[in-house]
Amino acid sequence: MISSDTLIADVPAPVKPESTVSSVSRMLKNALMISVRDSVLLNLASVNLLLQVFYIGLFLGSFFLYPALMGQPCRTHEEFNAFYNQQEHKVILLAVALTIQFFGTFISNFLLLTLDSEIIRVWNGQKAEFKRGWRTAASHFWSLVTWSLLITPVNIMWVVSMCIVIPVLTRDKTVNPFKMLWRSVLLLLKIWKEFLLGIVGMLVIVYWVFCLVFGSNAIFRAISSQCPPLIAWILLSVCIIFSLLALCFCYLFCNCYLCGQYIKASEGVEPSLEADPAELA
Repeated sequence: MISSDTLIADVPAPVKPESTVSSVSRMLKNALMISVRDSVLLNLASVNLLLQVFYIGLFLGSFFLYPALMGQPCRTHEEFNAFYNQQEHKVILLAVALTIQFFGTFISNFLLLTLDSEIIRVWNGQKAEFKRGWRTAASHFWSLVTWSLLITPVNIMWVVSMCIVIPVLTRDKTVNPFKMLWRSVLLLLKIWKEFLLGIVGMLVIVYWVFCLVFGSNAIFRAISSQCPPLIAWILLSVCIIFSLLALCFCYLFCNCYLCGQYIKASEGVEPSLEADPAELA
């Protein structure tokens, strides 16, 4: 005869579901580990940011160069306003601006895909490779073209591109931008709590990183003001390099977290750095 005590003992204890906060905290921690330990990803993020900054500078510089190319160089704010208020220049400027913005959007998405494809491989237990990321982005050329065409007129869409669409393109070669957006939204709906909570966590971490940067900059400037010019320039150079590295780290960290959430949404399992390597689909 089986006693009541035995029956109770044989029943497995109920498993308490893990809270969203715990899951997000672990994901943020792993994203930080990836950002710190993988130099290839940091190099990709650095090249990504530098090229984007260069293109933004080129984009802004074109507004100043255009009047000179048209034979009407402008030097003051009033001269620029008078030049661009002419109707024929408004139409030309709009066409040029949209063209430059399209190329800028495409380059930004292309560079982001080079980074995200390698981040996803690292999450899956593989090693990142600098050249492979570029080859992956090149294989999605037409998908990037169609998506860039769709979002060019709407500047805020680059946020959508970074958060949900580009990670999807690492495994999906559809050239229909509306399918890209729809599939991305369906995945986002699966993890919307983790996504929103993770955004808060990322902002907190990025805030403290920039506090460290600003504090270090203030110390460097205070020290350099009391030093000979040569040493002062060296200290300022170190300060600038440190600030750029911090910016690249924050950019990489945010993308690592977003790619980790994409893997969780698409595969139904939270990625773990201790998991066995898995090939990309």
